[in-house]
Amino acid sequence: MTATVNGHRPVAADDAVVQEIRNLVDLRLEHAARGDKANEQVLSKPEEAARTRMVVEEEVEAWVARRATSGAPPLARDMEQALAESVMAALAGIGKIDRLLRRPDVENIFIFGHNGVFLELWDGSVEQWPHPVADSDNHLVELLAGMFARLGRTSREFSASTPLGNLHLPAGGPLGARLAAVMEITERPAVAIRLPRLMGATLDDLVRRGTIDLILRDFLAAAVRARLKIAVTGEWGAGKTTLLRSLCHEIPPWEHVITIEDDYELGLQTWPDRHPLVTAMEARLPNAEGVGEITLDTLLKQALRHSPKRIVVGEVRGGEVTALLRALSTGAAGLCSFHADTAASVFDRIANMAQLADPPLPVDAAYRWTASAIDLIVHIRQRDTITPDGRRVRERYVEQVLEVGAVGDTDRPDTTEVFSPRGQDGRAVPAYVPTEQTLAALAHHGFAPELLDRPDGGWVDTHGTRS
Repeated sequence: MTATVNGHRPVAADDAVVQEIRNLVDLRLEHAARGDKANEQVLSKPEEAARTRMVVEEEVEAWVARRATSGAPPLARDMEQALAESVMAALAGIGKIDRLLRRPDVENIFIFGHNGVFLELWDGSVEQWPHPVADSDNHLVELLAGMFARLGRTSREFSASTPLGNLHLPAGGPLGARLAAVMEITERPAVAIRLPRLMGATLDDLVRRGTIDLILRDFLAAAVRARLKIAVTGEWGAGKTTLLRSLCHEIPPWEHVITIEDDYELGLQTWPDRHPLVTAMEARLPNAEGVGEITLDTLLKQALRHSPKRIVVGEVRGGEVTALLRALSTGAAGLCSFHADTAASVFDRIANMAQLADPPLPVDAAYRWTASAIDLIVHIRQRDTITPDGRRVRERYVEQVLEVGAVGDTDRPDTTEVFSPRGQDGRAVPAYVPTEQTLAALAHHGFAPELLDRPDGGWVDTHGTRS
């Protein structure tokens, strides 16, 4: 068996070996399915997945044993695991994409036709992958159609009549990867795959990565413990989900948290030691017959019936904003994120989304609800720079923190800029003191108010020195 290595671990097994084991697995699964039918037994999707995993691992172990009896050198455990993952990927129809999904440095994969593959890495650099992911564009469409039919929570069609689709892939980490595909309306089939990273990152980890400084760390941690209602804002790819997840990791373990997302990305349910009381809800698209859709708005209304201590919405994008504002205005603590170019623009963004609700929420009401539903806005920025040797380097950092007050003379919520962007690089440093009520709540939960008297902030670079 041959394998390639990316970073420090193997990423793919020889295609012939994968196909050999897959054929054996297929035979066993077909036999098991016939037995289920004869016994009138219907397995759930999780039960089917568990059985498939068990059969794959057994067949891989059998192949390794046969290989050993032929005199071949022992196979390392990580190579054996890589082989099993490659077989699982082949069964799922992921095939050659699997090796890219398991690269730990990849954040986004862009596929243009069967042979145009580009990888966006965690540092912002872009790498062209030299290998095709299918034999032809038609083959790529066939692979995608198979994925949509088999891998989702509901079977969906991907074809000339249904040329747009979104899907979870069971690879790339504990939450899988998010795939968006399009055909027919583009010259060639196109695919974008997003992989959630830094799943366990804490605020301390973000300090080490240069996303926040030591003062922001203490401020944000106290804000979460004080149950302030926080909105994270930023442009696409700025790191909103990572920051939101890190804030969630400050929630005490005894709180019942409900997460609501279009696609699972926060993953609090994958950390039972930190968050044993999590109800994770995910919106659902309609199936091929057009039924079964469950929206974020529906999930938000359902969540309130589960007596949550905290509601977390991964990203608010449409009319569900009114249900969120209503929930947060009536006393529920919460965190959420919005796509916005600046912190101040989020008010108009919310008002515009509220027009998409049924019934629409008037703009003045949207401003009033926002003022009572959100306490803090934390804006994160990304910046790409070109190094002297031509490499693109990406920085992500918190730029601004606003405290949200009541609706003022402008008919919009008043704000206090608690942290503002500093001149040399735009990173957030203390500016104005928040209201007495907010400051008292922060101090009660461990924040030292005198830290706000340091106008230069407490930024630490990746080498541990202050900047």
